[in-house]
Amino acid sequence: MTSSTDKTKTSTSKFEEFFSAKYKDTVFEALERYPDVRSVVVDYTELEMFDPDLADLLIEKPEEVLKASQKAIKNIDPLGKNADLNIRFENVRNNIQLKYLRSKYIGKFVAVDGIVRKTDEIRPRIMNALFECRSCMRLQEVPQTSNLISEPALCQECGGRSFRLLQEESEFMDTQTTKLQEPLENLSGGEEPRQISVVLEDDLVDTLTPGDIVRITGTMKTVRDDKTKRFKNYIYGNYIEPLEQEFEELQISEDDEQKIKELAADPNVYDKIISSTAPSIQGYREVKEAIALQLFGGSSKELEDKTRLRGDIHILIVGDPGIGKSQMLKYVSKLAPRGIYTSGKGTSGVGLTAAAVRDEFGGWSLEAGALVLGDRGNVCVDELDKMRSEDRSAIHEALEQQTISIAKAGIMATLNSRCSVLAAANPKFGRFDRYKSIAEQIDLPSPILSRFDLIFVVEDKPDVERDTKLAGHILRIHQDNTIPFEIEPELLRKYIAYARRDFHPQLTPEASEVLQEFYVGMRGGAVDEDSPVPITARQLEALVRLSEASARIRLGETVTEFDAKRAITIQQKCMKQVGYDPETGKVDIDKVEGRTPKSERDKIRVVSEVIGELEDEYGGKTPKNILISELADRYNMSEEKADEILRVLKRKGVIYEPQQGYYKVA
Repeated sequence: MTSSTDKTKTSTSKFEEFFSAKYKDTVFEALERYPDVRSVVVDYTELEMFDPDLADLLIEKPEEVLKASQKAIKNIDPLGKNADLNIRFENVRNNIQLKYLRSKYIGKFVAVDGIVRKTDEIRPRIMNALFECRSCMRLQEVPQTSNLISEPALCQECGGRSFRLLQEESEFMDTQTTKLQEPLENLSGGEEPRQISVVLEDDLVDTLTPGDIVRITGTMKTVRDDKTKRFKNYIYGNYIEPLEQEFEELQISEDDEQKIKELAADPNVYDKIISSTAPSIQGYREVKEAIALQLFGGSSKELEDKTRLRGDIHILIVGDPGIGKSQMLKYVSKLAPRGIYTSGKGTSGVGLTAAAVRDEFGGWSLEAGALVLGDRGNVCVDELDKMRSEDRSAIHEALEQQTISIAKAGIMATLNSRCSVLAAANPKFGRFDRYKSIAEQIDLPSPILSRFDLIFVVEDKPDVERDTKLAGHILRIHQDNTIPFEIEPELLRKYIAYARRDFHPQLTPEASEVLQEFYVGMRGGAVDEDSPVPITARQLEALVRLSEASARIRLGETVTEFDAKRAITIQQKCMKQVGYDPETGKVDIDKVEGRTPKSERDKIRVVSEVIGELEDEYGGKTPKNILISELADRYNMSEEKADEILRVLKRKGVIYEPQQGYYKVA
């Protein structure tokens, strides 16, 4: 029977052959740059082809085999540095889903996929402890294998049993714990996503951030909890492979680049990209165009005074049920890297921002929420109107400043949330009422509405031609199980990545002039004191972002007049849908952003003035019937409108009812 020592010796000599044959240059380069470079990455498939038994032994007895591989490097080192290089294995075939990672895998080499939920702070772990005998001052070194420090049994000089740990002279290594959660697509029904702790050491620390989707290869171990006396599994990390990069990090080959350039040169590139956006949904061209612009995005800028101007575009879709809003959101969350999808009632404020949770050492650490996990990606929030108002307010800072400030449990932190937000909501009464203005049917507060660059209202009105096309499209998908793509999703993803990475279009004087003329022209119609304000600087900044995204779609280096006009057209359509005030016949920005429009404010002022006038005539209180007939005579105001305004004035405390049917100014 072969002993463990013999196996290790055999493994070491096999690794010496393997490194000399396959990785000689890589190993020697790492040895030359040691200690700046601390690892050598080895492809497991190459080891398997070189020696299948050794590859199998790595899966079964990873600790022994990894030690043998490190020893082999020391043996073949021509410089004799005695370097402790880490051997890291990629493409390990033993990929196990987290839910199947049970006790039979303890001590085995495994690969698991998941999303990083949180990372703890980096702490030192003692590797070689130096002890001083309290009697004779003799120094003794003891290698350490766990967090519990093992002292020497007795002093070899004087036989003493009392020692002092010399911390400064001992050798330490960085260690960090991170929490990995299984991908949601692996779950079925009511399953809760499994989580496992991963211990990272040496040069693996500080390589992960919450939200990263990764494959972690390592040894599964178990540890006994001192308090509960139960065992808990964890993975001792060996190698980290990112599974999903940000748009800017996607690998684009020369062949891909050629296809992208050919596509960009096509005069119909806009139409092709728009029709390839959420292709399973028929129609809604304007919404799809906006989503395409959002995916490409504008350029973020940092000014000299460190002020950051966001380049991400935020879109809100308010629409009747059953028009495919959720489908569009799901599409965007799948296409965009770091795409996060979350929905209404099931989302809390800390679920969007960050939760403070206790770590195993009793300290506090932050666990990232959706808006932090979606940094540099897209966050899709469905059923925005169903969220509790205190949870919804968590989005305010993230939408405009693109940061999330936390002051909880002694932690003061500002986390980045540089993401585009695509949100969907239903009208206040479930469906749009064609006899009421659209703005008053959007059940969202003005501070949130004002932060969206584009607000779309999508009504489900019967239309024979459109309905015929829609029915045909849905039935065709069900028959063939295929969707007609103009551009394959993978190529579109690479196209967006290429545009975002390499193109940062600059505004030309012509484009600036077009935008300036539109802005000044819109506001010029409001020069009278009584006119509503049609547009503010917020909308002008949104136009700049939309123009830059339009230039990126055709891989343009500059923003032209054409891009500026495209941005103006799409914004005007949105503003006319939501902000048109029938009382004045003009667009009122207060209506778009959910505040009381100018015409309404004027009426409120008029009613309170008339109550004040009539008070003097009627002994200090105004009878309701006299007030209503006075408003009808003077201002042609209907009784329903007068009642509505009286309710608003009472709610705001401007007037009160000293007795039933009489009003008095407060």
